[in-house]
Amino acid sequence: MDIIAETPELKNKENWEGFIKGDVLNFLIGHNLQAITVDDGAGKKGIIKRTASGDYKVQITSNETL
Repeated sequence: MDIIAETPELKNKENWEGFIKGDVLNFLIGHNLQAITVDDGAGKKGIIKRTASGDYKVQITSNETL
């Protein structure tokens, strides 16, 4: 049994990454924005920027207490 893979923190992290790379990215593209920053107020932050070549750069950070 892999305890790490089943922790709620890991599941929340996957949900946060999915939200940033899914809903937030789609919002950015749909509204033709250059950059967007999302902060959950609890230490997680997602930043998406469009590069000069038209690609999207995604940065996801978190502040976790162990």
